[in-house]
Amino acid sequence: MLLEQELEELLKKEIAIIMNDGQAYRGILTRFDSDILVLESVYETANDEIDWVEVSEGKKKNTAIKGYIPWRKVTLPRLIVRMPMVLRIWPWTTKK
Repeated sequence: MLLEQELEELLKKEIAIIMNDGQAYRGILTRFDSDILVLESVYETANDEIDWVEVSEGKKKNTAIKGYIPWRKVTLPRLIVRMPMVLRIWPWTTKK
């Protein structure tokens, strides 16, 4: 029930999902049920393509690890993902 409530809040918003095979997708969540997610305007990447770097932030120069992701546009109109294959789901933000 909690997952359905969270996904309901993410409808028509951009999300990023990580699959259990390491593939990642980013797109607009248009529909879902207990078995599938449907994304449109989809981009993809593989986990091993993320460039992890240590960066300094803020006045105190705290360090953080950030990943730079080379997203590729998927040319098909939608992606249908089976929920058992999903490892993580995040709301997508472009916060710097």
